[in-house]
Amino acid sequence: MPTSLFPQSLLELAQYNPIYHMNEALMGVWADGKDLADIAEHFWYLFIFSIAMIAGGWLSYRRMLRVERRL
Repeated sequence: MPTSLFPQSLLELAQYNPIYHMNEALMGVWADGKDLADIAEHFWYLFIFSIAMIAGGWLSYRRMLRVERRL
């Protein structure tokens, strides 16, 4: 579903959703022929989000191991 159909209030909320950025970047490259410089904002949001999720997952895994050792 293209984001151009969203009302303005949903577009403002979508700015925090990584799927929005993925969709915008992919549609920009695939449909509009944009390059990395044109989708840099979406790319960097997705890059930082993925690093944060990997770090969060690693910390959660370490915590789970500590809790399991105490049982």
